[in-house]
Amino acid sequence: MKSILQVIKEGRPVLFDGAMGTELYKRGVFINRCFEEANLAAPELVLSVHRDYRDAGAEVLTTNSWGAGRYKLARHNLQDHVQEINKQAASLARQVAQDSLYVAGSVGPLGPRLEPVGALSEHDALDAFREQMEALIGGGVDFILLETFGDAAEAAQAVRAARSIATSVPVFASMTIDMSGNPLFGLTLEEAMDRLIEAGADVIGLNCSVGPQPMLRAAKRMHSHRSDIPLLIEPNAGMPRQIEGRMMYMSTPEYFATYTKYYLQEGVRFVGGCCGTTPDHIRSMARTVRQYRAMCKDHDFAGEECAGKGLGDRGPGGRGPSEISGAGKIVSFVPIGSKSGGAKPEAGKAEVERIPFAEKSQLAAKLARGQMVYSLELVPPSGTTLDTIIDKARIAKQAGIDAINIPDGPRATSRVSTLVTAIMIEQQVGLETILHYTCRDRNLISMQADLLGAHAIGLRNILCITGDPPKLGDYPDATGVFDIDSIGLTRMIYRLNGGFDISGKPIGKPTGLSHGVGVNPGRANFETEMERFRKKIDAGAEWAITQPVFDRAVMEEFLDYIERNGLHISIIMGIWPLSSLKNALFMKNEVPGIEIPDEVIQRMEHCASAESAREEGVAIARELYESLKGSIQGVQLSAPFGRIDLALRVIGK
Repeated sequence: MKSILQVIKEGRPVLFDGAMGTELYKRGVFINRCFEEANLAAPELVLSVHRDYRDAGAEVLTTNSWGAGRYKLARHNLQDHVQEINKQAASLARQVAQDSLYVAGSVGPLGPRLEPVGALSEHDALDAFREQMEALIGGGVDFILLETFGDAAEAAQAVRAARSIATSVPVFASMTIDMSGNPLFGLTLEEAMDRLIEAGADVIGLNCSVGPQPMLRAAKRMHSHRSDIPLLIEPNAGMPRQIEGRMMYMSTPEYFATYTKYYLQEGVRFVGGCCGTTPDHIRSMARTVRQYRAMCKDHDFAGEECAGKGLGDRGPGGRGPSEISGAGKIVSFVPIGSKSGGAKPEAGKAEVERIPFAEKSQLAAKLARGQMVYSLELVPPSGTTLDTIIDKARIAKQAGIDAINIPDGPRATSRVSTLVTAIMIEQQVGLETILHYTCRDRNLISMQADLLGAHAIGLRNILCITGDPPKLGDYPDATGVFDIDSIGLTRMIYRLNGGFDISGKPIGKPTGLSHGVGVNPGRANFETEMERFRKKIDAGAEWAITQPVFDRAVMEEFLDYIERNGLHISIIMGIWPLSSLKNALFMKNEVPGIEIPDEVIQRMEHCASAESAREEGVAIARELYESLKGSIQGVQLSAPFGRIDLALRVIGK
């Protein structure tokens, strides 16, 4: 077998394995356990995962050691077993690989952040990385694989640690990115690449966080920036979706096979899978890699030309929150003595007169009169400049839109405060907003303070959302609060509107917040979704916005269900005009809770150009709107990639 250095030099496509953690969890290792401890406690289990990936066609087996640094092991009181766990990890992978496969020594971020952001010094980080890498190299790995690094400075320190131990051992440095294609902590993708190359990395990669499509866009940027550097791409199997209490990844093996072809055509030479990928995904990818090699067999892989070059209840808009926490079960906050409306007032104190629904806001007034309402979703910027979103809000107002929807940290990303964004739009444009408000980032005290402040400044429309778990976003080590979920938040607003806080203490003059909730008509477990929806209505919800809908039959079934079961609430349907076939496939395969019928995919497949695809996407959305507008009370328009012109055309604006 050729050395891995020779393979890197030749540019021959190589297939890595898939997720280790996903498979160990499926085989009985609980999520609160240290997965790396299985190397010692259940070696046969780890061996079985390696064997399955080998049999699926993987050419690189990755050691079960991603979290086996001293700081992460300390969380399980295993910090004194760094050498033992890592040497065993290398030994188990080598036992299956023998001399016919390569073994990658997996090393993940340390856990604590480096100075100046955190308290960990560069010297201590270097020592911790060396300790783990020495054990892996001593155990017989072929190269070091740095995985899932959001901080390029930490990754560069890890590269330097590897180089200080054994200069002849190759180093693959793989970062994790957000949906914009940049690392999670400050730098652009290109800047992060330069730092890792300068530190001595042989191969630069991306893994985790996002699915195949966003990683393809990032790979194109990387290849354009430094075409001389070999690339590794290992996407997640899309974003996870909750099904019957479990988190499931929805990207199919076939979808992965398609994107494997795209990666290879783009010049990527090392491919594999991360969270949610299985031996079935690797098996499908292996077929694509073999086909690519066959087409390129008479060409130099390192050259430019080759025959293969031809080859969360989530919030409305498909980017909002889910109803689960990454840490465990979410429960609705129900204080002692509460009913559907939340906590009872203190003894002897009568609830004050509530502000009638029709008087709470212009949006509420139209809903109360039975008129059709139209809202447009605009995502706050990730920087400090609000000019673009303000300009788009002005266009929306001129087009007759009733309100601007403002998502709150969609996909657990960090953006300008939704409160500030809403205030700026309402003050500068004179158009009402619908403020999405999540439970993820605030405790009960902060939530009530924000809601009182929102009412005091003049904001009136609130969408109650639980929030995506932080591990799905830009800052996976951030702490999710989740004192309550969206049902508890709905109760809280109901109580504030009655003149009392969630504990039953009077607040004086009541708030007049018009509050709604999210609902997903197309969720796989429909009965579970409807049970939560009923609880939201019982908690006091006044209207609901659905997940983007692409299937008329799904929406009709949902509307029929709520009518038969007496769930009387105004329904605002989410609509997303597809912009391309890739957009449709991404939504179908990588966005939890989105269901797109095969016939819609087929219609997008028949589009001959980008412009015709956009036209078809608008046509599909308009047909859905026209067929259902007599059965709903509003439309929530999403603007794909910020194209509000496409969204407005759906309703003839």
